[in-house]
Amino acid sequence: MTRSSAFVRTFKRSVWLTGAAALVVGGLVSAQPVAQPGAPPAPDAPPPRIQGPAGVPAPEEAPPQVVPTPAPVVVPPISEKEIEPAPAEPAVAEKLPAPVRRARYDVAVLEALDKVTAETLVFQAPVGKPVRFKGLIFTVRACERSTPEEPVQDSIAYLTIDSQPRAEAGKPTPPPRQVFKGWMFASAPGLHPLEHPVYDAWVISCRAATPAIASR
Repeated sequence: MTRSSAFVRTFKRSVWLTGAAALVVGGLVSAQPVAQPGAPPAPDAPPPRIQGPAGVPAPEEAPPQVVPTPAPVVVPPISEKEIEPAPAEPAVAEKLPAPVRRARYDVAVLEALDKVTAETLVFQAPVGKPVRFKGLIFTVRACERSTPEEPVQDSIAYLTIDSQPRAEAGKPTPPPRQVFKGWMFASAPGLHPLEHPVYDAWVISCRAATPAIASR
C-alpha cells in the first residue's frame, strides 16, 4: 500500500468520526424534554451572585432583625391634687336696671256727655267704686300716668261702663248691661272710645287721693 492510499483512508475515517459526533450531539439536543401544556413551570435557576470589585463575591444581605414588642408602661393613677381646676365661668354681665314702671293712682277724673241734652259733667271716680252718671255706671279698675321716659305724657284708665236706667216708681230696677270694658287714653279719646247712642265719656287725668301707689 502506498503512502497516498493510506492518507486518503485516514482522511475518510476522520470525516466519518466527525459526522458521527455531530449526529450524537444533535440527538442529545433533540432528546431534551418539551414542556407540556398545563404543566407547572420549571423552577427558575438561582440568580447569579453579584461579584464585587476585582471579582470578589459581594456579601449576602443580612436577614431582617426581629425586634421584640415592648411591654406596656403602667401609668400611675392621677390624684385629685394634680388635676387642674376647670376655668372659671365668664362673669355674667351686670343686669340692666329694670324699666321704670308707671305709677298708679287711686282716683280717675272722667268727663261724660249726654248727646240728647248736650249736658256734660266732669267727675271723680275712685278706683273700685261705682259712680253713676244718668243711665251709665262707671267702675274704674286702674288709673296710670306715663313715665318721664315715654315720648307722650298721658293718663290711662282701665274701666268698665254698664248701662242701667234708673228705676221708675213702682217698677224693679232693670239689670245692668255692659257697654264698655278696656283702657281709655286721655291723649287719644278716639283710640278706644265708648260707643253708645245716647252717652259719650272719656278720661281727663289720674290723681291721688292718697300717695301714689307703684304698680306691681
